[in-house]
Amino acid sequence: MAYEWIYLAIVVFIFILSASPLNRAVKIMKGKTTFWKTLFVMIVSGLVIGVLASLLPFWSGLIAFIVLVWIYKKAFKLKWYSAVGVWILHLVFVIISAIVLSFILKALTDINLFFS
Repeated sequence: MAYEWIYLAIVVFIFILSASPLNRAVKIMKGKTTFWKTLFVMIVSGLVIGVLASLLPFWSGLIAFIVLVWIYKKAFKLKWYSAVGVWILHLVFVIISAIVLSFILKALTDINLFFS
């Protein structure tokens, strides 16, 4: 029973941590958001894109991109080019965070995530 609560706490922590790059990207592009709104948008957009990917597997990448940018536009009150900018910045922040985390893990535990 105690392990289930620990697992749930870790999952919640990861969701909260993963919303930070999107929140930062929205604020840089002058969108209107709070951290909790950003977290909610991430969860909803993940569910919507998951359903779209399962229904339309061939076109899922293009459709997911368009739907995600549209969700960002509506949820954060952005123009189309700003919503695309948020998508690009979010991607850049996630890549940079993954590289930094990889270096930290390598330094602390000798586990290598990306490089051999």
